[in-house]
Amino acid sequence: LIDRAFHRFRHREVVHLSRLRNRLNVLELWHGVTYAFKDLALGCTAQFLQYFLEKKEKHVTVVVGTSGDTGSAAIESVQGAKNVDIIVLLPQGHCTKIQELQMTTVLRKNVHVFGVEGNSDELDEPIKAVFADVAFVKKHNLMSLNSINWSRVLVQMAHHFFAYFQCASSLDTYPLPPVEVVVPTGAAGNLAAGCLAQKMGLPIRLVVAVNRNDIIHRTVQRGDFSLSKAVELTLASAMDIQVPYNMERIFWLLSGSDSQGTRALMEQFERTQSTSLPKELHDKLSEAMTSESVSDEAITRTMSRCWEENQYLLCPHSAVAVSYHYQQTDQQQP
Repeated sequence: LIDRAFHRFRHREVVHLSRLRNRLNVLELWHGVTYAFKDLALGCTAQFLQYFLEKKEKHVTVVVGTSGDTGSAAIESVQGAKNVDIIVLLPQGHCTKIQELQMTTVLRKNVHVFGVEGNSDELDEPIKAVFADVAFVKKHNLMSLNSINWSRVLVQMAHHFFAYFQCASSLDTYPLPPVEVVVPTGAAGNLAAGCLAQKMGLPIRLVVAVNRNDIIHRTVQRGDFSLSKAVELTLASAMDIQVPYNMERIFWLLSGSDSQGTRALMEQFERTQSTSLPKELHDKLSEAMTSESVSDEAITRTMSRCWEENQYLLCPHSAVAVSYHYQQTDQQQP
């Protein structure tokens, strides 16, 4: 199933590690059909899904909201599948032109794309409401392929192990040498995968890098898990997210699987759009990761610096992460 998921990737290793100057390594997750890192996990998830649907002789309708890269990758992963219909809600004017075209030009009977008003956080609200209606979900066999879907996070855990084995100076020493992994993120799916890899014993130091939509940065720094007034539009558009729903998984993981505490925290957040983490949880979060918020100016500076130093072209999303690396090296941090 995994071989089938990856057979259209352009790189024979599927994921490639580019080694650049000053111990900067870029893990290239974009060799899939739509050039988005979502191709990796979604390709696998779609194969698993079709396998089980055929076995059970069932049909599902997948409902996906997107800020850009999820929609096209989800469409590519299930287009033409006989057991799956996919409905994608695309926030008009908020995705890049190429992503919009990737979504609206797939002429398959099982693909249905709708342009909607508002940004990706706003369109998550009705999707959430639909999935909360259990009878409706059962009647129409609905499911999601956003990073809410557990199998996505499961596949993403493999990136972290792969990167570690490529970067670690030696695997024969004890304790194993730590490797710093900077994760550019919006909804924190790949970050949740990194936290799980850490819990499994992988000696990675996690840094979460966000654009000006900095709710995760404020949460890590001050325990302030609250919405800003509005989503800011940035050069890293797929990360223009205010509600990083995978933080719920991370809170649960770091609180020793305290379901009730996590639920109370998230219910308060949904009610008031603002909550402070309990001190113990905030301490655990600060131990597990550090964070940085990056401006559009820093993104463009990073892209040009990386080109000058390495003749390597970063996308704005990767530049969010590399910007943190440059800050550290300029301050001569290890």
